Amino acid sequence: MTERELKLLLDANAVKKVHVLYALMSQGYMIVVDGKPLETTKREAKEFKTLDAAAKQLFKLGVADFSVKLKTHSF
Repeated sequence: MTERELKLLLDANAVKKVHVLYALMSQGYMIVVDGKPLETTKREAKEFKTLDAAAKQLFKLGVADFSVKLKTHSF
């Protein structure tokens, strides 16, 4: 889902859950909206170097309530 698609869903009040996940492979963070990652215009998962950068992007898009998941699996 691109930023444009996310804005349309937000305007329609159609977003249920927004998560910021730690992406172990890229050593960064990614935004996941209703199970779908936020993507670039080339349809690649958009990655953020810091949690703060991901939060700023969400705030810019109009999302004020989201969860953060730092560990994606358990040992």
